[in-house]
Amino acid sequence: MNTVKIMIGVCILLNSINLHAESAKECMKYWDEKPIVSIKKMGEVECEHIWDYGKSNTSKNRLKLLSQLNLKPKNNQWMSTGNCAKVAYNKNNYYIYRAYYKEDRDEIWIAYNDKNAFSYFRKVAASQKEGESSRVELSCAKNGDYDEAKIVLNSYLKNNTSVNMNFYKVGDWYKEN
Repeated sequence: MNTVKIMIGVCILLNSINLHAESAKECMKYWDEKPIVSIKKMGEVECEHIWDYGKSNTSKNRLKLLSQLNLKPKNNQWMSTGNCAKVAYNKNNYYIYRAYYKEDRDEIWIAYNDKNAFSYFRKVAASQKEGESSRVELSCAKNGDYDEAKIVLNSYLKNNTSVNMNFYKVGDWYKEN
């Protein structure tokens, strides 16, 4: 009987190894990776809200990301426009989605298609002084053959926003000129 319990425990452990968020250090390594590639922006499209993830089969890979990050899709703090940037890279279409907590300013960015997904989540620490940027605690999650999704998300954020994965600044979702 003990052997059966041990085998069940090992199976659960092996199956759950893939369902964890990466460490902040590992996520910063991803963020700092090259290359930043040219992606074709194809416009804004309507997409599923984070609180609706799991209601359709097409959002299962994104729901897994939330699970890895220990985030709940039903949290009433989530805010989103319901729009995604549709981009093309290497003959594949991806969607870039952003949602945030309305009070905490914590944010998630997800690059996904039907098979693969990669995300960053920035937990914002309180600013020490008025007007200063706030430090962030970074985590990330991946699903499927995520490497291309990671390249797409990094390239999109670095080319089209002022986002910094070390600090939060109000409005950094938009590109500063």
